[in-house]
Amino acid sequence: MLPLRHPSPAPWRAPDHVVVETCVENIDGVRVSAQAGADRAELCDNVAVGGTTPSIGVVEAAIIAAAEVKAERRARAGAHWADTPEAEPFGLRVMVRPRGGSYVFDADEGRAMIADVRRIASLAAQLAEHTRPQATGVVGRTLPPAVELGFVTGALTEDGELDRGLVRLLVDMGDGAPVTLNRAIDHAADLERAYRSAARLGLTHVLTDDVRGRRGHRPGPAHGPGAPGGPGGQAGAPGHCRGRRTAPDHGGTDRGQRRARAAPVLSGTGGRPTRTAPHGAGPGACRRRGRPGPPPA
Repeated sequence: MLPLRHPSPAPWRAPDHVVVETCVENIDGVRVSAQAGADRAELCDNVAVGGTTPSIGVVEAAIIAAAEVKAERRARAGAHWADTPEAEPFGLRVMVRPRGGSYVFDADEGRAMIADVRRIASLAAQLAEHTRPQATGVVGRTLPPAVELGFVTGALTEDGELDRGLVRLLVDMGDGAPVTLNRAIDHAADLERAYRSAARLGLTHVLTDDVRGRRGHRPGPAHGPGAPGGPGGQAGAPGHCRGRRTAPDHGGTDRGQRRARAAPVLSGTGGRPTRTAPHGAGPGACRRRGRPGPPPA
C-alpha cells in the first residue's frame, strides 16, 4: 500500500489554484519566471538533450536571484505579506542528471549524482536566509522562506525497473528537499510499478511526457527524433508550453505531458488547468499542473 499524505492546503492559496512551473537553463530564466508569477522553475543545463545538472555556481546564483525577486514581490504586498499568496516560497527544482540519453547510469555516474545532490543541499543550508523559515521573535511563529529548493532526478536499471538503491540515496542526500522523478518513468518496463516505487521511496512528484500512448507499451529510444528532449521532441523546448499534468488514471495511461504527485496526491479529482504562464515569461516552458486523480488500480 502506498503511503498517503494529505497536507492541509495553504490558507492563502485558492482551492482551485493551478501550479505553474517553467523549465529554464539559466539564471535569467529563473528571475523572469519569478517576476512573471510562476510558482516554480526547473533549472537545468543542456535542454536540447532533455536536461543535465547545472553547475553549483549557477544554482547558487539562481537561488539568490529568485530570493531577490520574491523579496520585491513581498515588499509590494505590504507588511502583512505572510497572509497573502506571496507567502508561498518560489520553488526552484534543480535537475540532477549527469548526461543525456539513457536513464541507466553506471557506478561512476551514480556517485556523481549523489555528490551533486549532497553539495546542492549543503549550499541550500549555507543560504539559509533564503531557503529556510525565518524566526519572528514570536514563540512558535516563523516566516516562510523565499525559495524552496528541490531536485528533479531519476534512474533505471538495465531491465527497466526504477533503480531503487540509487534513487533512495538521492532522496536521502536531499536533506528533506522535495524530489521529483524525471522522465525516466516514461522508459520504465512497468509504469504503474515505477509509480508506486517512486511513492515508497519518498519522491513527491512524477514528470512524464507519455511517449508510450498506452499501458504496457515500452517507448523507443529516450532521445531519438520526436522523442522528449530530442530533435523534434516537445519537452524542454524553450518557450514551449507543456500540457496538463495529472496523476495516472485508472487505466494507467498518461495522456499528454504531465507532472503528477507520486504518493501524497493519490486521492482527489482530475485537474482542470485554469492558468498559464504570462506572455513573454522568458526562456522557460510553461508547465501547468492540475489536481491529480486517483491512483492506478
